[in-house]
Amino acid sequence: MSRNLVELIRRHHAVDAPTALDVLKAAMEDHGELTDADRRRAAEVSGLPEAAVYGVSTFYDDLLAPRGRRHVRVCTGTACFVAAGERPVEELEAGLGLAPGERSADGSVSLAETVCLGFCHSSPAVRVGDQVDAGAGVIERVLAGESRAAAEPEWQSLLAEPVLTRPSEWRGLRRALAELGPERLLSEVEAAEVRGRGGAGFPAGTKWSFVARAAGPEKFVVANGDEGDPGSYIDKYLMERSPEKLLEGMALAGLAVGASHGFVLCRSEYPASKPALERAAAQAREEGLLGTAILGSDLDFDVTIIEGAGSYVVGEETALLACVEGLRGTVSARPPFPAERGVYGMPTVVNNVETLSNIPFVAERGADAYRAVSPDTETAGSKLVCFNERFARPSVYEVPFGMTVRELCEDVAGGLRDGARIKAVQIGGPLGGILPASLLDTRFDFDPLAAVGCMVGHGSILAFDETADMRDVARHLLRFGADESCGKCFPCRIGLRRAYEEFAADGPVRRERFEELLEALELGSLCAHGGGIPAPLRSLLTHFPDELGLA
Repeated sequence: MSRNLVELIRRHHAVDAPTALDVLKAAMEDHGELTDADRRRAAEVSGLPEAAVYGVSTFYDDLLAPRGRRHVRVCTGTACFVAAGERPVEELEAGLGLAPGERSADGSVSLAETVCLGFCHSSPAVRVGDQVDAGAGVIERVLAGESRAAAEPEWQSLLAEPVLTRPSEWRGLRRALAELGPERLLSEVEAAEVRGRGGAGFPAGTKWSFVARAAGPEKFVVANGDEGDPGSYIDKYLMERSPEKLLEGMALAGLAVGASHGFVLCRSEYPASKPALERAAAQAREEGLLGTAILGSDLDFDVTIIEGAGSYVVGEETALLACVEGLRGTVSARPPFPAERGVYGMPTVVNNVETLSNIPFVAERGADAYRAVSPDTETAGSKLVCFNERFARPSVYEVPFGMTVRELCEDVAGGLRDGARIKAVQIGGPLGGILPASLLDTRFDFDPLAAVGCMVGHGSILAFDETADMRDVARHLLRFGADESCGKCFPCRIGLRRAYEEFAADGPVRRERFEELLEALELGSLCAHGGGIPAPLRSLLTHFPDELGLA
C-alpha cells in the first residue's frame, strides 16, 4: 500500500505541487481547526485518497489541537521538566481555564503541550503564536498577555580554527567545483570519516557512496532538521545562525552523488528556522550559489524548505521521508534503505543538520585538516554540545572530541547554578543513557560513552541536580516515549504505554516484568524510538535502583 501511495503522489518535488500536509497546515493556520472540506481539498490537490489524507490529519500534533486567536503552547520537554516539573502546565491550565488541547468558547485563546521549543538554556519555555518566552516569570507574563521574546546566549568555540561556528563563505563549494569534482570530493568525505552527528554515528561518506552508485533517474539530498531531542537546541542554532553552512553542505552532497535537488525538513517547534533558511537560500540563488549552472559550472542544485507539523518520530529517516512527501510520518521497515529507495522512491542522501554542516570544512581544507581538529582521539572533526538551564553558563559550545564529560560540565559550562551538585547527566537526548556523577570522567566520544551505556547523539548534556527524583525522571521519559510513538509496531505502541502506567501509579514497579518489557522493546521495535528508550531506563536501573520503587 505504501509503495502505491508513493507512486500515486510522484512529483518532481514540492515546488511543483503542494502535498496534503501543506494544504492541511495552511487550513489550520487560516481557521484554527480542520474540517472535512479541508481534507477533501487536500485530497484533490495532492492526489491522495481521502482516507490517506484523514490519516495525515490525525497524526501530527500541530493538526490536532484547535487553535484560538491566541495559541499558547507550553513546553513539556525534559529540560523544562527538570527546571519546573509540571507546574507550568498546571498554572496555565488554572490561569486560562483550559486543559491542553482545548480552546475557549469564544475562540480567543487555546492551550496545547509541545516538545521541545529549543530554549533548554532558559527553561521553562512557552510559545505564544510564533514568539517563545522563557525563564523566570514566563507563566505570569503569558497569563497577563505580556509575553516577550526570550534572549538566547551566543554560541562559542573552544577551537583555534572552528569548523561549525565560523561564518560560511561557500569556499568549500567553490574549491569542489574548481579543483575536486564529484569523485575527489566523495573521496575526501570518506577519508575524513565524518560520522553522523544525530545518533548511531554512521559515516556520511559511506552513505554518500551508496547513493552515488545507486541507479535512478533522479537523486535527492534531505537534511533532517526535525530531530527534536528534548534538551538539544544545536540544530536550531545551526539553522538560524548559520543556515548558509547547511545549504552549502547539501550542495556539496548533491555534487558528490549526482543529485540536483534537496529538501530541508525543519521543526515547526522552531518558528524562526524556516524563515532563516528561506532567506539564506534566496540570497544564495542571487549570488549563483544555488540554482542552475552554479558558479558557471555544470552543477544544478536547489533546495526546498519544508516545515514539519509536530512529531518527534519524524526524526527517524524513513518517517522523515514520509513527512517530506506529505504523508503520515510513520516508520517503514528497512531494507530498502533510503540510499536505494528514498524520497519519492529515488536514491536519497539523508543526513542531519550538523553532519551536513561539517562538509564545507572538509571540502575547503581536506580530510587531514578535519581529522586534526580533535588530535587526542580517533574521532575526526569537532562536536557541538549544549547544556540545560541548570548550568551556570548554558549555551552551545564547539568542542573537540576526547574531553571528559566532567571537563565539559565544570570547565566549559561552569558547573551547576547556585552551588548545586550534579547527580546525573543525560547525554544525547531522550534515547541517551544517563550517566551518574561517579562516571563524569568518561571521555566524550562515541566508543567511551557507548561503553557506559550512553551515546554522543545530538550532543546535549542535560543535568539533574541532587533534588531530582529518578522515579519521576523515569515516568517523564516513559510518558514522552508513549506519547511520541508513531504506533506502527505494537512493542512500542503498547509497551511504552504499559510501562508509563506502572511508573505513574503509586505502587511498586515489578522489576522482572519491567526488564522483560525493555527487552521486548529493544528486540521487537521497528525503529530506534522504541528500541532506544530502554537505554536511559537501564541506566536508572543500574545506578539508581533504590529510587525507582521496584518490587
